[in-house]
Amino acid sequence: MTESQDTIKIIVVDDEDIVISLICDTLEEEGYAIQTASNGEDALILIEKEEFDLLITDIRMPGMDGIELVRRVRDIHPDIGVIFMTGYANLNSAKNAIKQGAFDYIMKPFEISEIRKAVKDAIRVKKEAEEKSSDHQLSSLSDLNQMLHKAGDHKSLTFSFLKFALMHQHTEYGAILYWNKEEEKYVMVTIQGDENNEQNLPKQPLADTLKGFDSSLLNKPLIINGVEENPLYQKNPNPEIKPYINPTWMDKSNQMVIVPVIRSDGFKALIMLGFDEDTVKIKEADFKFLSISGIWLGITLENLSLLKETQKAYARLKELQDETIQLEKMATKGEISAEIGHELNNFLGVIAGNLSLLEFHIKKKHGDEFNKYITTMTETIEKIKKFTSGLMDLRPISTKKDIIYFDKLITEVIDYLKPQKRFRGVQITVDRLDENLPFEADNTQIMQLLYNVFNNAADASVDKEQRDINVTVARNAENKKFIFSIRDTGVGFPPDLLAKAFKEKFTTKKNGHGFGLVVCHRIIEYHGGDLQVDSTPEVGTTITMTFPISEKQPETENVPA
Repeated sequence: MTESQDTIKIIVVDDEDIVISLICDTLEEEGYAIQTASNGEDALILIEKEEFDLLITDIRMPGMDGIELVRRVRDIHPDIGVIFMTGYANLNSAKNAIKQGAFDYIMKPFEISEIRKAVKDAIRVKKEAEEKSSDHQLSSLSDLNQMLHKAGDHKSLTFSFLKFALMHQHTEYGAILYWNKEEEKYVMVTIQGDENNEQNLPKQPLADTLKGFDSSLLNKPLIINGVEENPLYQKNPNPEIKPYINPTWMDKSNQMVIVPVIRSDGFKALIMLGFDEDTVKIKEADFKFLSISGIWLGITLENLSLLKETQKAYARLKELQDETIQLEKMATKGEISAEIGHELNNFLGVIAGNLSLLEFHIKKKHGDEFNKYITTMTETIEKIKKFTSGLMDLRPISTKKDIIYFDKLITEVIDYLKPQKRFRGVQITVDRLDENLPFEADNTQIMQLLYNVFNNAADASVDKEQRDINVTVARNAENKKFIFSIRDTGVGFPPDLLAKAFKEKFTTKKNGHGFGLVVCHRIIEYHGGDLQVDSTPEVGTTITMTFPISEKQPETENVPA
């Protein structure tokens, strides 16, 4: 019979060849895949290399007996089914068989029908137990998911999770070590019976240990008998590491299961569960359950950190809003207030876009994308503070010019704008993009300029069937300047309005205030650039800017990411 994916694999162990031959002939006729061994040592070698569904073993054998064999096999495959055979039955051997979780206990000599029935019953019981365990764990995971979503802070999250894990694994000893990103410290929460404890630990020396640590050594749950078997301690056998990885309840009479929680950006937490030596062995299904639970804990810890960072960003944004209100009160002309509003709207547009993308990725649990959007919002808020601080001092807005690569800045801006709602249905193409175009500029102002012209190009074609934006960046013939051109397929505007563009308040938008192009013109002039605008009604507009190429090269930190 050809072995299929569902074939039951059985290993038969007996020191009598005639017994092995009889069982093999009987079970192979039933379609089972059979392997044999004449002693416990050989059987253990086979079981270490291959996973079996059922072990049929004699109890009394030279060397390692059947009871010892099963005990050691359970350490390797806790879920394996066991049938014992013996020709020397007594009360002690029966008790030992029951203690090892035997599915059946067969007396020699036995009938063929008896071994067939014992195997069928064992497989049925094993399958029912696995299905029951699977259903229970699915229900438990659902409960865990609901509990994690309700957690509002790190302390309640970790203690609730730990209590859940202890209840599921039927033990009273547990601990979680996690990294508190906001406060730059490790926290160890511990439960021992009815006692709960929380301990703050410094960043070092564990942070240094994790820097060069091979995460593949700790990518799944492990059973250890002491701190010396922990891969982290083996990497750095420093006594100062012990408080991080050895809870107070751990001693020589315990075994500990450690469950690592590692996300794409590094270590998040370490779950530690303690078991007495005579506790029933942990099953493979429990390891899988703990692995999945650990992943969910890591995601929830990330979400909590992001929530706190977002709350801080909102608080800072509210402060900036209050400053803006004061600025408007101080402004002596309505035009000044409108221009300030336009400047801030550009910054707030960046924050709003990133918040929208962050919300999307949080819902999708795309943890790798979170930091990028948080970083962009934080940097933009700092730019707003710089802008408003200059206004509050009632001095001209100071700017700092650095050497940047214009071609890389364009790529960054396009990558940021493409996912935004305003650009849905808009095809952005780049005809040519010369590399390494050094440009002495205020990075914030140039990004503001680019956001303006791209947003205007997208808005101009909002009601058009064809919505294209074509970009060109190239050096001029003398190689001393570069030319940036952006062409859209929007509504355009007639020659009499073209004369006003970029020189005075001017807009074709229904709710536009007309300051956008004026601000753009000022930024271009400030950077020594030239501007040309060509537009045809219902065909589109082309804006061309020429800027000087810097003879200097940018510093690494000033190159856009």
